[in-house]
Amino acid sequence: MGARPAIPPQRHEAPVACLDWIYNNRNQVERLWARLKEWRAIATRYEKTTVSFMGVLCLAAALDWLKR
Repeated sequence: MGARPAIPPQRHEAPVACLDWIYNNRNQVERLWARLKEWRAIATRYEKTTVSFMGVLCLAAALDWLKR
């Protein structure tokens, strides 16, 4: 789909050109996914349909937001 990662390249790779705000917020997104994966239903994807998985994901994100 043409997406490129916003992570620092290795020495033998060409540098990734991305916006500064994307690179600076990358750590926050990675920490959010780590907290969400503590929910067993999200980490193992028990939900059969995309809609039910997104429902559990939104519920977990909302509860994480309220906890902060």
